[in-house]
Amino acid sequence: MLNHPNVPMHILFVCRFLPHSQARDSGRLDTFHYIASLSQQHTVSVISFVPIEDESGIAELQSLCEHVIRVPFAHTSLLSRLKRAWWRLLLPKVYGRNHSSAYRHALRTLLKKNKFDIAVVDGMMAEYGRFLDPIPRILDEVDLFFMVAHHLYQNETNPLQRPWLWFDWLRTMAWEAHYITSYQGIFVRSIKDKTIVSELAPQQQINLLPPWFEGLDELQTIPIQRPSTNNLLFVGAMNIPANIEAITFFAKQVLPLVHNDIPDVHLYVVGSNPTPAIWELSNHPGITVTGMVPSLAPYYANATLIIVPLFTGGGIIVKTLNGLASGRPTITTFLGNSGTGAEHKRDLWIVPPDPQAMSIAIRQLLTDTEQWYNLAQNGRTFIQENYAWEQTIQKMTGFLYETASKTAINSDISPK
Repeated sequence: MLNHPNVPMHILFVCRFLPHSQARDSGRLDTFHYIASLSQQHTVSVISFVPIEDESGIAELQSLCEHVIRVPFAHTSLLSRLKRAWWRLLLPKVYGRNHSSAYRHALRTLLKKNKFDIAVVDGMMAEYGRFLDPIPRILDEVDLFFMVAHHLYQNETNPLQRPWLWFDWLRTMAWEAHYITSYQGIFVRSIKDKTIVSELAPQQQINLLPPWFEGLDELQTIPIQRPSTNNLLFVGAMNIPANIEAITFFAKQVLPLVHNDIPDVHLYVVGSNPTPAIWELSNHPGITVTGMVPSLAPYYANATLIIVPLFTGGGIIVKTLNGLASGRPTITTFLGNSGTGAEHKRDLWIVPPDPQAMSIAIRQLLTDTEQWYNLAQNGRTFIQENYAWEQTIQKMTGFLYETASKTAINSDISPK
């Protein structure tokens, strides 16, 4: 039984896609850095889908893990796409697209050959938890998916799409509530999500697990010094609908209003996989779209303000945390500040998703030097006081031990 916090554990991570240091989404970056820290004391294994573009990250993960089980993932083959489409009809989209007999077989084979003390399951892979018994398992809810589905339904204007999105929201809520109660513990990223999960499952054990983000590393080394230019920065994977919606709105409706008063303002859109519509924004005056870049730090250092004009939230918004950590004032919507704990006018600036309100806030922070420095310093201090990585890993490890030990005790005393 795991009854001492110094006893090494064998931890299994059940992932959707391969976590590695160059992953393009914050969820996988979180998982990679959790694994990298836990592997210093514990034995860690991983199973995941591995698309071709992620194969370069395998060696890095193998250096940290005892087992890295790779399940091929074909993005474009007709048969694979038809299978995923079928399961998206039967299950909520977030779960159905990950249903795979190959993944199930690989997981069962791994479990037959190895003994694990506890498993951490990606929220999108929740259906695979039923194959883990009797291993204690924790569901890692990076996002509350029914909340994301609800935002998608609310924001959809196409009358032909709305009924289907409404249906998918309702069934996502039902399935997610079921999964939340079928695990021995839950990881969430924000206090807001913890409150919601507590209401869905009052008896469930829930641990608030802050994410890893670039601001915990190189972004905090950027000097807090206002650049002489008036550069705005938006960072995000530019094939994600929420990011596309946000920056398209900003570029077309907000930036022209800002240019009326401050013509030299320049917007940088930085992130991987821009769609053709996003690339087209570079044709507009005062906008640069970069695509994927080797390092974000130079762009944060050259930015005067960070913008996060999101209409869809969920979990915790890492791009907002990065803005705060970089020592640059951050302007965001209420949803863009989802889950961070940062306070309006103390740590950042929260505005409604309205072109006029956003443009006024930007003009104010570009012209008020004292307010610029106050927000820049307070934002970084907030990150340093609330997101220290060593504390995050200590709390995570404690919850893993606690969950594994409680499950073992309950198993020992249950009727035979």
